[in-house]
Amino acid sequence: MCTLRLKRLFALGLAAVYGLTWSTSVLAVGTDAGTPINNTATVNYNVGGVAQTAINSPLTTFQVDQIVDFVVAEADGGNTNVGSGEQDAVARFTVTNTGNATQDFALSVADLVGVAVFSPDTIDTTGLTIFVDVNDNDVYDAGIDIATFIEDLVADDTAGANEISVFVLGDIPAAIDGDAANIELTATAYKVDAGATLGTIEAETGGNDTAGVEIIFSAAVDSGATATAAGQDGYLVASATLTAAKDSTVVSDPLGQVAPLALAIPLAIVEYEITITNGGILPATQLVITDDIPTDLTLVTTGVYAGDDIQITKRDGTIVTCTADTGDTDGCGLTGTTLTVSIPITVDPDGISVLPLLSAPQNVVSIKFQALIN
Repeated sequence: MCTLRLKRLFALGLAAVYGLTWSTSVLAVGTDAGTPINNTATVNYNVGGVAQTAINSPLTTFQVDQIVDFVVAEADGGNTNVGSGEQDAVARFTVTNTGNATQDFALSVADLVGVAVFSPDTIDTTGLTIFVDVNDNDVYDAGIDIATFIEDLVADDTAGANEISVFVLGDIPAAIDGDAANIELTATAYKVDAGATLGTIEAETGGNDTAGVEIIFSAAVDSGATATAAGQDGYLVASATLTAAKDSTVVSDPLGQVAPLALAIPLAIVEYEITITNGGILPATQLVITDDIPTDLTLVTTGVYAGDDIQITKRDGTIVTCTADTGDTDGCGLTGTTLTVSIPITVDPDGISVLPLLSAPQNVVSIKFQALIN
């Protein structure tokens, strides 16, 4: 590449000194490998004050060499939070082709022992597997993302088509909050072939054959015999930390008084509110709240909440209701004096969770119901 640059500078110098004109396609960063660059010099001159027929130099041609350059990086800006004992925990990387030719890549992953990434390495990951994001949605889809190597990753594309997500799945041992298992994903450049398999590993050709296309490794990926690059990530063991509170308010009494003046006397109505807060890192899902109604109370089932018996305020602040019956068809059930309320998974698949910079009600759910004092 240095020789080609010198040739171009020499041509520019001739044009400045001798009034030459020259024509060439623009050699910009990212020009595709194999692109032909043609150059012809034209000499205009006078003899005895009379303009003569211009002469042209022979056409010179060379092809742009292929630079193999790519980046492997952790995709989400920090540790991947996992639960103790979690299986097939998903860490996401990206592989970006910053060279100037379409490239295939082989992929491998290793558990790092004692190597700090975002956190010190304290535990080991097992069962590591690799899958490529074939449907390009940056989310691991089991049964869909089944490719284990990258095929035909285009180069130098400003729209992002030169980048693809790679998912590493690992099994986390039983551990405590704050333990970390660090991993490293390595990509190796391969030549593009016509089939759906890896072809030949990419190798530098050396030399400076201007008639052909040389293969050159970028300094960022040059590891000697092969072009490789690696990125690191960590699985950080965390948990959901739930706390529950329960409050009661006498909303009315048989004397006609209402809160805050209502008295806790027989035939008064008491409203209970159970609030669950997640102060942890990971989301808590499939919440089921059970409440044994004391024998001195009778659950009110006259539809006090929009025609239903139980009111649920989800973590996003929206409200749903359900009926306390023995069929439990809507997430609320009543067996004898035991009330069971399930936070509706179909409506709120994340359950409750707290994330950095997010405040209530996004880490809180609550349920309300009323009971009659016997």
